[in-house]
Amino acid sequence: MTGSRIARAALALVLGAAALGASAQSDEEKVGKAAAAQVLGAAPLLPAPELQRYLNLVGQSVAQFSGANYKWRFGIVRSDAVNAFAMPGGYILVSSGLLKLLSSEDELAFVLAHEVAHVSRRHHYQVVLRQRLADQAAKGLQAVSQDNDTAKLAQASGQIYARGLDKGAEFESDRLGTEYMARAGYDPAAVLGVLEALQRFKGEDPRAALLFSTHPSASDRMEALMQSGIDRLPRPAAAAAPARVNRFRVFQQGL
Repeated sequence: MTGSRIARAALALVLGAAALGASAQSDEEKVGKAAAAQVLGAAPLLPAPELQRYLNLVGQSVAQFSGANYKWRFGIVRSDAVNAFAMPGGYILVSSGLLKLLSSEDELAFVLAHEVAHVSRRHHYQVVLRQRLADQAAKGLQAVSQDNDTAKLAQASGQIYARGLDKGAEFESDRLGTEYMARAGYDPAAVLGVLEALQRFKGEDPRAALLFSTHPSASDRMEALMQSGIDRLPRPAAAAAPARVNRFRVFQQGL
């Protein structure tokens, strides 16, 4: 079995996503699945079903407020790098290195909601589709096979993760992600905690080098969020329930 097939199998088994027949999958889902396999080929899923289930619990709680009709799948990849990946079709992977930086479930909710926003706004998928059209126009192609087409899209998607989206897409995902988490009952002020934690990494730790090469600075993101009215979003009337605090603590200790 090749590395990419192993990665696809692992994704289906750990995230509980049965493989869909080709006819049942949309083009967007095929591209997302191929892109997820690329990430998993470099960083495998963490072999911890309970931690994966918890991540999906939080992820589904914010994704339901995105208005996007995807079969959402969230997974933890075993890597010291500080990063997260949003793939078309609802696949979202987060590194254990990033998760170890967080201090609450509210902060986790923002990380996942930010990636959910990328998917719901189809940021990566729109770019790879434009790339496909450009490639076809440049080569004068009349048609390509679906399998070859999907492979090209997956390859283009990998290039996008390496060089990043434009700043506008990142700022939009910050704003929408904060709205999603607030609607789910999480404290939007936790967003600042995440960005402050990332800011402490800048220029000091190679584990966050890729993140900072593909995203605006944390300070720019904080400024954009404040201008967008994050301070006007509703905040929980009471502190997080002890059960929530405890389950996050148990989750983080298991990473």
